[in-house]
Amino acid sequence: MSRNLATIIGQVSQATRRMPMAEWNWSEGVALYGLVSLWKATKDDSLQLYLKTWIDDQLERGHVFETVNATAPCFSLIELYVASGEARYADIIKSRTDFLLRRAERLANGAFEHTLVETNFGGQMWVDTLFMAGLFLVKAGLLFNDREAVDEGLNQYFLHVRHLQQENGLYYHGWDERKNGPIGCLWARGNAWAAIVSAELLVLLPETEPRRNAIKDSLDRQLAGLSRYQDVSGLWTTVIDDPKTYLETSAAAGIAYAVKQALRYGNVEEAYVEMANRAARAALSHVDWEGVFRGVSAGTGVQKHAGEYHVIAQHRAEGYGQGLLLMLLSAMLEESGRAPENQRQ
Repeated sequence: MSRNLATIIGQVSQATRRMPMAEWNWSEGVALYGLVSLWKATKDDSLQLYLKTWIDDQLERGHVFETVNATAPCFSLIELYVASGEARYADIIKSRTDFLLRRAERLANGAFEHTLVETNFGGQMWVDTLFMAGLFLVKAGLLFNDREAVDEGLNQYFLHVRHLQQENGLYYHGWDERKNGPIGCLWARGNAWAAIVSAELLVLLPETEPRRNAIKDSLDRQLAGLSRYQDVSGLWTTVIDDPKTYLETSAAAGIAYAVKQALRYGNVEEAYVEMANRAARAALSHVDWEGVFRGVSAGTGVQKHAGEYHVIAQHRAEGYGQGLLLMLLSAMLEESGRAPENQRQ
């Protein structure tokens, strides 16, 4: 028996809200980003209530960690503030912006050092940071007319592009200033983070922003590279250019979302429609009947070689996997029921 889009969305949404999202951290933040995407697409009040309850509980407990990776839940604060106007949400958004601008660890070149709640990685930038912190700065800066935050978010974007994006358009997982070179591999989910940020920035930034064309060029080069490595299944291997590594699902969800978002706003060529649709179909085929997204690789630090990426577990339910899938499902819902934004009168 097959499921329609509405059924899958309901199952995935419920499965995500049943997860034990215990702390203010990156995985929870991506799950919330997905729920926010669905809330904005459906106007479902129960989603807003869930988000507010989770945020308020965390704030009451005082567990708002100041690290780059743990900035991810702040995306939900932005949306709750826009919906409610509650001043305390604005205060926390501004505090996180101040942390990133003034106190976050940086490399000598100014890029954010990738820091987690549990540890930091001296002198390393990771592609993950583009999503976890750089995109937040742009969103928060635009919301509060803080040009310094917008400029720094874009500065982080271009620093990461300059050091991590390769000639074939794909991104390395990390860069180490001590080695003065890239580290890790062409990690699939990392490429999803990068593609999502490019697509989201192109939606957020006004047409008058002089750096939009450079962002579009970066995204186009990346998608051209991804198209060359997409497996017949519609997925990508967890190390994109190593077919001996396993096929991974969260990257496909993230990449499909990025392409659909870019297509919706006219920011990418129609040539990538089929790539996105194949990735979306492949991702949805890995959703079980409880709404859990399967085949998602576990949290992945920078590894030394492809073999180390290949042994990362891929059997657990992961909050960030659910979030990436919800983002894709929200884009598909918008696609099925509304005209492209650039075609509206």
